[in-house]
Amino acid sequence: MKSLRFEKIELLSAKEKKARAIEFHPKLTIFNGTNDVGKSSIIKSIYWALGAEPRMIHPKWKEANVRALLTFTVDGVQYSIMRSGGAFAVFDANDHLLLSTNSVTRELGPFLAELLNFRLVLANRQNEAEIPPPAFAFLPFYVNQEGSWERPFAAFDKIAQYKNFRSAVIDFHSGILGNEFYELEAEKKKIRSETDELGRDRRMVTKAIEKLPATFSGVELTIDGHEVAIERLLSRLRSLREMRQIRAARLAEIVDMRSSLESQVSIARHAIAELEKDARFAAGLEAEVHCPVCNTRHENDFAHRYGILDDRESCLQFISHQNETIRGLAGEVRKLESEIRGSDSVIEEVQATLAEKRGDLTLGEVIKSEGQRAAADVFHAQIGEIDERVGGLSARIDEITKAQKDLKDPARRDRIEKFYAVLMTSYLRELDVLNYDQDALMKINATIIETGSDAPRAVLAYDLAFLHTIHEFGNSFTAPMVIDSPNQQDQDAKNVAAMISLIVNNIPDEGQTILGSVELHGISPGEAKVYEFKEKLSILTTSEFHIVSARMDPLILKVI
Repeated sequence: MKSLRFEKIELLSAKEKKARAIEFHPKLTIFNGTNDVGKSSIIKSIYWALGAEPRMIHPKWKEANVRALLTFTVDGVQYSIMRSGGAFAVFDANDHLLLSTNSVTRELGPFLAELLNFRLVLANRQNEAEIPPPAFAFLPFYVNQEGSWERPFAAFDKIAQYKNFRSAVIDFHSGILGNEFYELEAEKKKIRSETDELGRDRRMVTKAIEKLPATFSGVELTIDGHEVAIERLLSRLRSLREMRQIRAARLAEIVDMRSSLESQVSIARHAIAELEKDARFAAGLEAEVHCPVCNTRHENDFAHRYGILDDRESCLQFISHQNETIRGLAGEVRKLESEIRGSDSVIEEVQATLAEKRGDLTLGEVIKSEGQRAAADVFHAQIGEIDERVGGLSARIDEITKAQKDLKDPARRDRIEKFYAVLMTSYLRELDVLNYDQDALMKINATIIETGSDAPRAVLAYDLAFLHTIHEFGNSFTAPMVIDSPNQQDQDAKNVAAMISLIVNNIPDEGQTILGSVELHGISPGEAKVYEFKEKLSILTTSEFHIVSARMDPLILKVI
C-alpha cells in the first residue's frame, strides 16, 4: 500500500503581494488560533491543491486569487503540485514538469490515481465507467468544518455526479474490495456498453429486414430501381461534402485564431524575460540613482520595483488566460478533426457503394441474380455476426461476475468490520457518546443519526475508526488526516478536550495528521509542529512574498 505524506505548502497572492510557507511535521501539525485568523483557509488549500474542492471557501480568499504549491511524497519519492485557479502543474523532485492541465477528471485525476494506485471506478451520468476525480480518493482523509461534522465523507464540493458512491468508497478504502475488483468492474461496464451498442445495431438491421418486402414487393430489383438508388447516393454524397467543407472552414478559422494567440503568448513571454532583467537590475541598485546625462538623482524605491513586478504578474496572468483559451480551442480542433474524419469515412463508404461494391457483395450482383432474398441473406448474416459477438461478450461478463464473487470474501469483510466496530466502540466511550444506536454505528457503512453535541463526537469516532481500518486493511494508499475545527455544536470544555486528545493520541503508526483548532484545551500535542495565528485575516504576510515568489516563478515559467 502506498503512503502519501505532505511536506510543505506555499501560498501566494500576487494581487495582495502576500505569501506564506508552511512546513508539515511528519507526524502532527497543529494550526492554533481564534476564528477569522485564516487557519481554515490554509487547511482547505491542502487538498484543494490536489484538485479536491472543499466546501465553502471564504470569499476574501477567492478574491485574493491565491496560488498554492504543495510539496508531497509518495513512498518517499518527492513531487510538487502547483494550482492557480483551474490550472494544475505537477513536478518531480528536480522540478521537471510531469503534467500541465486544466482538466481534473480527464487528466489530473487519472495521473494522481496512477501515482497513488487508486483504482476505484464509478459509473458517470452516461453510465460510463471512469476513475472519479481526486475528491473521491481523499474523502476519508479530510474533515471540513462545513458539513463533515454532520456526517462522514462530506468535506468536498461537487461530488454528487456519481449516484450511490458512498458504499463503493467505503468498500474500496477499507480494503473490503480492492483494486482488482474495481478493475474488473470497469471492464464489465465497458463490455456492457459495447453490448448495448451491438444491441442497437441489431435492432437497426432487424428493421431493415422488416422493410424489405415493402421496398421490393417480392420481386427482384430493376435497372430503374438501381438508377434511383444511385441518384439518392449522389445526393447524399453532395450533402456530406458540403458539411465537410463547412467543418474544414471552421477548422481553418480556429487554427488561425490559435496561431494568433500563440504569437501573443510568445510576445508576453519575451516581455516577462525583459521585466525580470529590469527587476534584477533595479534590485541591485542603490536607493538613489544618479543620471549622468541630466545630472538628476532618481529614487529607486519599492514602489518602482513593485511596478515592475506588477507588470510581470499581469503578463503571467495574460499568458495563463490565453493558454486556457488555447486549450479550449485545441479541444474544438480535436472535435472538428474527429467530425471531418467521420465525414471522410462516410464519404468513402458512399463512394464505395457507388462503385457497386459493399463488402463481398456487389450491387450489380444483387440486381442481376439475388434481389430481395440476397439482401435479406446479407442482413441475416450481419445479425448472426452480432449475436456471435454478443455471446462472446456475455460469456466474458459471466467470467468477470464469477471472479468478482470470488473476491467478495465474506470472512475478510467480517474481519474488517469487526476491527472497525471494536475501535468505534472504544472511541465512542472515550468521547462520552453513550446513547447511540449500536446496530447502526457498528456497521462500517454507518449512518450517523445522533443529534446535538453528540453528533460531531460520533462522526469523529467514525472517521478515526475508519482511518485506522484503512491503515490496517487497505490495499491502495494512505493519506494525511486533515481535521478542521473539532469544537462544533457548542461542545463543553471536557468534550472538546476529549476530542482533541483522541485525535493527537491516536495517529496511526505510519500516519500523519494536520489539525486546526481554536485552542488545545490543555492537551499536550507531544511531538508536533504548532503554528500560532493571532492576527485577524492576516494568514499571508508581505515578508514572505519574495521568498515564495522566487520559488514559484520558475515553475510558472516552465508551465507557460
